[in-house]
Amino acid sequence: MTTPSKSHSQPVVAVVGHIDHGKTSLLDYIRKSKVADREVGGITQRISAYEIEHTTNEGVTRPITFIDTPGHEAFQEMRRRGASAADIAILVIAADDGVKPQTKEAWNAITAAGIPYIVAFTKIDKDTANIDRAKESVLKEGIYLEGLGGTVPWVGVSSKKGEGVSELLDLIALVADLEEITCDSSASARAIVIESSRDPRAGVSATVIVREGTLEVGSFAVADDAWAPLRIVENALGEKVKALACGKPARITGFSKEPRVGSELRVVATKKEAESMAKLGEAPLREQEVYDESKKPIRLVLKADTLGSIEALEFELKKISGENAQLVVVQKTVGAVSENDVKLLIGFPDAIILGFNVKVDASAKDLADRQGVVIETRSIIYELTEWLEKQVATRAPAPTVATIEGRAKILKHFSTTGNKHVVGGKVEMGIIKRNATVTIIRRGIEVANGKITNLQAQRADVDSLSEGKEFGAQIETKADIIGGDQIEIRSM
Repeated sequence: MTTPSKSHSQPVVAVVGHIDHGKTSLLDYIRKSKVADREVGGITQRISAYEIEHTTNEGVTRPITFIDTPGHEAFQEMRRRGASAADIAILVIAADDGVKPQTKEAWNAITAAGIPYIVAFTKIDKDTANIDRAKESVLKEGIYLEGLGGTVPWVGVSSKKGEGVSELLDLIALVADLEEITCDSSASARAIVIESSRDPRAGVSATVIVREGTLEVGSFAVADDAWAPLRIVENALGEKVKALACGKPARITGFSKEPRVGSELRVVATKKEAESMAKLGEAPLREQEVYDESKKPIRLVLKADTLGSIEALEFELKKISGENAQLVVVQKTVGAVSENDVKLLIGFPDAIILGFNVKVDASAKDLADRQGVVIETRSIIYELTEWLEKQVATRAPAPTVATIEGRAKILKHFSTTGNKHVVGGKVEMGIIKRNATVTIIRRGIEVANGKITNLQAQRADVDSLSEGKEFGAQIETKADIIGGDQIEIRSM
């Protein structure tokens, strides 16, 4: 029996930071590609994994895997997954901008993952770049750089001219060696799902990072309650391969359903084992979402290109609220808007299908037009949520304003029998009536509701009293009533 030996692993590097600080442009230069030019709105809206080979200043060729993560606030869960699947992180900070909100969130993701990181100050070629000021903004957040009282390595880079990029790659190799990033390629294969999607022709696929062992075709992959035969495995270039070792990105096609992003993928030998393990991984049924029945429900079906994008949409939806309306998500799935999605909303007023980075089937559009179901698709997430926010504002019913018919001040509390209170008071405005429902107010705060069950003036029963009149009353309420309280009769 041979003892498996651990070898140096191909390091996995997550590139994280604030929106528009040059994460993808930096990777473009490294990969000699133009991905940033093709991104809608200049925003990376999904996780992508890439491989490169770098020859260090010592002449050693080192393979490195990069994970490019989104910077927009809505995609913070995707950044956390990127950091948790990586060995090393690059915290990108624009030299002309310094630390920004998503910079802090990205740093929190790095520290939560407990991995080493390098600070890369980008855009040093710009006239407005001030790397010293950018360093000061970093130090204020408690990130202590080498040469400035700390141990965090850093480098300034230009994605246009390539300045500092080779030094950054050398730093990655050095950190990988110092941290002794290793893996056992002969161990059972284990990977982390960083994204999953559905294609009408290819089916359900997932992008994973192999963290241990070697992923080989011929076996079966299981991630929570999803499983797939390992027939089609592609590398970062989209080439079909027979095996991929630790540290490498892989795309697996043929899953039974979308694997949960962030889940751990394991490999078993048979289909029976895979189905059994997936059955055990099924999540318990969630209780149906409870919503406030006093508010008008606006029913939504969410559609997106990936599960990560669904998460981002849900994150943004939490920020949208209407005083008299509430968003109710009926369904959320990956893929094009279909006729079945529309059927879910037929008969419900104010029903909307939100699509992010997806197409609309012709049959779905036709049915939606006939049934009055609104379909809105966008390729930039904040444009979609801004559109929805306006829809909520226009569809929500106007708030009902209460009219005060009468107000009185309680001058004295005489006695209590059960929930019945005998009080004396004076009408301050309008009129008060016997059998009216009242709101009890104490020091400007509404404390309870009650009912005037008896009303007297000069010891004689009366039906109502006007402003300036003193009275005796019996008020039924579960709350206490004290001298100085006010009671109001309101009509809607």
